[in-house]
Amino acid sequence: MLTFNSLTFRSLATIALLIAIVAALYLARAVFLPITLGLLVALLLHLPIMALHRIGMPKIFAVAVLITAVAATLTLIFVLIVGPLSNVFDNWPQIAAELRSKIYHLRSAFSAAEQAGDAVSKIADDVKNIVKDPEVQEVVMHEPNFLARAATSVADVVTGIVVTLTISAFLLVMRRPFLTLATMPFDRMSTKLRAARIWKNAERETSHYFLVASLINIGLGIVVGLALWLLDVPMPYVWGIVVALLNYILFVGPAIGTAALFAASVITFDTPFQMFAPAVAYLAINFVEANFVTPHFLGRRLQIAPLTIILSLLFWGWLWGFAGLVLAVPALVVLKAVADKAEPLSDLRRILTPRRQPGAKLEPIRLARVNPGEKRSFQ
Repeated sequence: MLTFNSLTFRSLATIALLIAIVAALYLARAVFLPITLGLLVALLLHLPIMALHRIGMPKIFAVAVLITAVAATLTLIFVLIVGPLSNVFDNWPQIAAELRSKIYHLRSAFSAAEQAGDAVSKIADDVKNIVKDPEVQEVVMHEPNFLARAATSVADVVTGIVVTLTISAFLLVMRRPFLTLATMPFDRMSTKLRAARIWKNAERETSHYFLVASLINIGLGIVVGLALWLLDVPMPYVWGIVVALLNYILFVGPAIGTAALFAASVITFDTPFQMFAPAVAYLAINFVEANFVTPHFLGRRLQIAPLTIILSLLFWGWLWGFAGLVLAVPALVVLKAVADKAEPLSDLRRILTPRRQPGAKLEPIRLARVNPGEKRSFQ
């Protein structure tokens, strides 16, 4: 019998609640996306703001300085890449045609691939001749101008960034009410203090992860830019910025960067070596960064199961598109930081943590004892 206290009823209720939450996040993404990104930016800027506050700078002024610095950095990146992107938008039909032509000539070097392509082309021509009828009228759907759509997208991105930074500034200034909101579901003072410690640990872990990852990505962009400059790739500084930004998206970002760099090399150069060298150089540099540099400096903060990262990328990418891909890994870092300190989430911690090596021990979760009568501040 299905009762309110039965396991089946509670499981169904939990599943229904999760479906409702996902549906709300998807349908109202215009509202939830800037709020979530604002919360994430507030978490990322936590350590720098606390550092400025400790040296005597007022908190409001520190928040204003850092938010202004982030906005100035994003503006500089936009100014540096808007010119090349505008050229790509203006000449997109010619670029696409040249890319198809170059790929066709490159494919001609492989006889088997050439024969297969000729066969497919012949079949396509035969089918076209069969279905062609002079009495059939051709209907052409005129879509909005590509530049107009691009301008609209840029305006939406700029508006989203402004809203996100504004929300982040309010969250950083109002940190005490925000901590109070995070501890509101609990009744006992000891539980509230423990929840505050968990939240502050998540702030530290996420902020440290993002700062170190940003330094690594900047270094990656510089090294890749220098390598592409040595290979005579046009506008190597633009590619350095692009690969640095894409590297925030694990697995997917390097794949997108490799494909884009290969396409640009095919259009720019004529010899097979020049076409493949930039993408191969980028892959080699990214391999060293991903397997040696990042694990050394981030350590346990990036000890997340690869399957969990892939599932997070799939979920958030489906939910919120490119912004969701950017949000996927930091969300896992926050979730793992909370699971590392919360004993009820030990099972979730095991799911997020990669499989241990033989003989390695899983560190126990230690929770500090709190005197219920002791008064402490959440700040």
